[in-house]
Order: sequence, then C-alpha cells, then structure tokens
Amino acid sequence: MSRRTGAVSRIFVAVLSYGLALVRVTVLGALATPAFAGDYALCFGDESGGQGSDQKEANVDQAAVDQRIAACTAIAEDDTQAQRQRTKAYFYRGAARDDKEDWDGAIADYNQAIALDPKATSALFNRGTDWSNKGDYDRAIADFNLVISLEPSASDAYSSRGSAFLRKGKIDAAMLDFQQAIEADPQNGDAHTGLGTAWSKTGERDKAIAEYDKAIRIDPGDFIALVNRGLAYAAKDEFDRAIADYDAALAVDPRSADAYANRSAAWIGKSDWARAIVDANKAIELDAGMVDGYYARAVAWASKDNDDRALADFDKAIALDATGARAWLGRSLMRSRKGDSAGAAADCRKA
Repeated sequence: MSRRTGAVSRIFVAVLSYGLALVRVTVLGALATPAFAGDYALCFGDESGGQGSDQKEANVDQAAVDQRIAACTAIAEDDTQAQRQRTKAYFYRGAARDDKEDWDGAIADYNQAIALDPKATSALFNRGTDWSNKGDYDRAIADFNLVISLEPSASDAYSSRGSAFLRKGKIDAAMLDFQQAIEADPQNGDAHTGLGTAWSKTGERDKAIAEYDKAIRIDPGDFIALVNRGLAYAAKDEFDRAIADYDAALAVDPRSADAYANRSAAWIGKSDWARAIVDANKAIELDAGMVDGYYARAVAWASKDNDDRALADFDKAIALDATGARAWLGRSLMRSRKGDSAGAAADCRKA
C-alpha cells in the first residue's frame, strides 16, 4: 500500500499555509490466491514494485473510484476473509474515499484497518493526514506520533507532523520535525517546503528561499514551493522574481485563483495596474469568494483614480471577510477621497 503526499494552499499577504495529502505506502503482505479475483484486482490493484495503485492523479476517475470502493467492501466486510486481507481492503477503501475527499468515510475505514492491525502504519499515517484535512491537528499529531514510534526514520511522518505543528503556530516544533524529516530523507521536498514556510513565518526570507530552492530542485513542478518562493521574493520587493515563480506555478495549475491573486499583487508592486486588474479578474472568475482578488483589484483601481470601482471592490472584500483590516483601511481612504469624512472615520475605527 502507499502513502501519498501533496499540499493545499492559501496565499496572498500571509505566507502560504502548508497543507497535507496522502503519501507513501508499505505493502502489508504478499497477496494470496484470491477467492474473488475481480474484487482483489479492483481493490488492491498492482502492489508490485513499491508503487501503490492508489497514487493520486490530477483527474480522478470517479466511476473507477466507486468500483474500487465496491470491490474493497466485498472483501473488507466478509468475515470469512483472512484478517490480513480485510485490513488491506479497509485501507484501500479508505484511500479510495480520500480520492473523493470523503475524509470522514476514509477515517472510518482507517479505524477499521487499525482495529484489525494496530501497527498498520500506512493506515495510521493516512488517518493522521485526514485529521489534518479536517483541521483537527491534535488528532493528526497523535497519529503521526504513533507512526514515528513504529517507524523512527519515517521522513514523511516527521514532515506531516511538522505541517500540523505549523498550522497550530508551533514554529519551533515544526522546524525540528522538518529538519528530522530532511535528515531521514534529504530528497523529501515537502520537508524543505515546510521548513521554508517556517522560516518565512519568522521573517527569515533568505533562509526560506534557500529551502524552497531545494524543494524545487527536487521537483521543478512543486506548486507550493513555487508559490511560497514567489511570496518570499515579493516580501523582499523582488517582484520580477516573484512573478516568474507565479508564472511557473500557473503552468503547473492554470486554475489556481490564489496564484493569480498573488501575481496581481506583484504587478501592483511594479505599479502595473492594468496587468494587476487582469490577474485579479481571473482570480475572481476562478473563485468568486477570492477576497485577495477583490482587494488587489480595489488597490489597482484606486491607483488608477477610479474610486467608485475601488469602493465597490473594497465593499465586496469586506462582505466576504469583515475581519481584514486592510480592506477597511482601503475603503476609509476611498471615502475620504470622495469627501465622506464620517464614513472614512467609521471605517478607520473598524480596521
């Protein structure tokens, strides 16, 4: 079986949050001659060569996933099957449910696999990953702790636990885990990206960029490392380099609203209002709830002295996220420029 890795992103002014998906898998045992060859083949796939059949693809074939779930169910819920086979079936059904982003269903399956085999590290790891996907970082850390206790050199478990610590704001603990992950496997790109993100959160932009460089050398298509390095360059006012990284990220994922919003912000840094508006428009087209897109476009419109359009975009940004001080301040400035002193003062107080 395999554990798989990836990441999720949320970006703009703050450093990209480092997220999780599923990683490497260890085969639980050689497959015996199946009682139901079709079910075994659909559920377990080809386990040879250490390349698990549940490797995540860009576009998941939902019909195939449903077939796999049905095949695994036939094995997992058959009490006459060997315990080892049922454990594997629950694991692979959980992996299939992960492909559908059914975190609760996947966790339930991993629970079953772990109940049958408490040392099933792949199930423990994936359950920890799904707790992270649900935002329950304490439970995620507990599962990664168990994996590490069973596999002290599990690089992916250290990097995933580091990501959970990072989400909880425990920067020092996260750094230690990312460093441990890199020591165990210097080619763990996620660990380099995570360590870079941790350095960014401490304001160490150059150290962050050095880690992102390593991650990108390992995988030139590492979307999160590219976007994060772009953010780090932008924070250093190196907007051309930031834009180059966002360009590369968009080549990997052309439908990333976050990357468009970040590139819009970089164009603003270069005072290229027209390009900033184009990218902000694209970000909003891809995600109508993209606060960063509305904010960037508002700044660009304001810089072009189009106060009415800027006001409308600040209004939208505030409607989507009333906790963001920057939008209140931006709207305050627009109201002041239009002679609305009372409105400007009210917005300023809310910032």
